Amino acid sequence: MTKTFYVMRHGETLFNTQKRVQGACDSPLTEKGIEQAQEVAEYFKQKNFHFEAVYSSTQERATDTAKIVAQTDCITQLKGLKEMNFGIFEAQAEMLLPKHRPGSNSFEDLLVPYGGEDIVKVGERVHKTLVDTMAQHEGECLFVSHGAAMWGLVQLLNIQFPPGVRFSNCAIMKWELGGDALSLIELILPSEDFKVYPFKKEDNR
Repeated sequence: MTKTFYVMRHGETLFNTQKRVQGACDSPLTEKGIEQAQEVAEYFKQKNFHFEAVYSSTQERATDTAKIVAQTDCITQLKGLKEMNFGIFEAQAEMLLPKHRPGSNSFEDLLVPYGGEDIVKVGERVHKTLVDTMAQHEGECLFVSHGAAMWGLVQLLNIQFPPGVRFSNCAIMKWELGGDALSLIELILPSEDFKVYPFKKEDNR
């Protein structure tokens, strides 16, 4: 049986506006971030989505986004959805982060020597959390997580993204789960008037 679920990034936060590294540390949603979440709530309402359950990471910015989007306080927090830990770079200016290796589109394991996480390991814990949680459900569910955590899942599954496309605030991924196999079906970007980027099986390698 194939199951469908959605994974989305939180709304804009204070640290996002200050261009500060925000991984294990947290900051509150801005007014714009709240509005972004409200727009997603309206989008889901117009699409007549009814989620069997709603989950978020244990971080405030994700939980608050989930409550606004789902229009309920009945949110279950999951540690496996937490953002990537950036080690000593937490809460520092983004410009201080090490540069990606040539040809890479992620930090890979560059942050490990600084007390951070390997992004593929982040993807592994997100993957396990999603698969294990969806095993408990038959209907559609919503998971609110974080940009690097979502990108870690993409890296783990070696999914090919269109050039220049990234997870803006409140970006939504539609997934299908068959057995233990995850397939990305769509990326929906509220920042682009809810433009839909479809994915084919060959994009999921």
